[in-house]
Amino acid sequence: MAYTDPQIMMTLAAITYAPAKDIGSYLLPTTNPSNATNGDWALVWGPAVTAMDTGNLMFVTYNKSTNQYAIAIRGTYPYFGLALLVDLYEDLDVSHPRPWQYPAVPGALVAGGTIDGLDDLIRLTSNGVAFHTFIDSQIAPSGADIFVTGHSLGGALTTVLAPWLVHRLSQCNAKSAVMPYTYAAPTAGNAIFASFYTGLFKSSHRYYNAIDIVPKAWADLLSIKGLYSAPGPACPWELKGGIDLVLDWLNITKVSYTQPNGSGESLPGVPSPTSDFFAEALDQHDHNYYLRLLGAPTVPIAAPRTRASSKKKLRNV
Repeated sequence: MAYTDPQIMMTLAAITYAPAKDIGSYLLPTTNPSNATNGDWALVWGPAVTAMDTGNLMFVTYNKSTNQYAIAIRGTYPYFGLALLVDLYEDLDVSHPRPWQYPAVPGALVAGGTIDGLDDLIRLTSNGVAFHTFIDSQIAPSGADIFVTGHSLGGALTTVLAPWLVHRLSQCNAKSAVMPYTYAAPTAGNAIFASFYTGLFKSSHRYYNAIDIVPKAWADLLSIKGLYSAPGPACPWELKGGIDLVLDWLNITKVSYTQPNGSGESLPGVPSPTSDFFAEALDQHDHNYYLRLLGAPTVPIAAPRTRASSKKKLRNV
């Protein structure tokens, strides 16, 4: 069966959640014959990870029949407890945005933690080959087009890696087109950065489940309070208070964020019959639910559901 680019890119984004040592096998048709990738995308660099398989992870695949590369970036599967927004706020360092430098764009600002994540990605090395060296020596001379994809915070990192890649390729005089696909991504930068990003690509896509919490950070936090209408679970008062505190601090620091690609491409999530707000939020954010909403086969990788199993610095994932 032939699958669409959005289905394939979400499948690659989902595969990033597998343990690093297993990612190659997830791409094999003999191991996962039902994947939307159809065995057409071979691992050519990575997976590389920043620290003990718990930090940033990225890999590069190549489709020989279409002469296309795809770079997939792992995010964090956040626990959905009462401290979620506080941890996201601190770890992504959204109150201290920094100027965008690839290239410099007057007034364009990106969250400090997201810039830290980009720095981690472009320094990654696999089998002695640095990522930027692979770009310069393998991808740039090929002239092949390049997808960049990620789910959740991997989507936010896609939003900065893709324009960095365009800048890097321009320095090599490469003619490759870069095509970013983000899924469930929180915002990366301000309105000027979002406008720069949107205008940079001939083809870029932002998919989000309309009732997923994560893509509402940080441009649409207020809507979380009424996200699941009755008979769905009500937003806990503690989370409502946390949202107000974050909004007050962003207002005090005069920091604002904007999603790129305008309204993006909304997916129609359906609330399930549960009384647990955070369980509902996790289900709506799940990578396999995104695959189902896109009409693609699921990828059997379990996502952590507790703070103990999934808490880590988000700027490093």
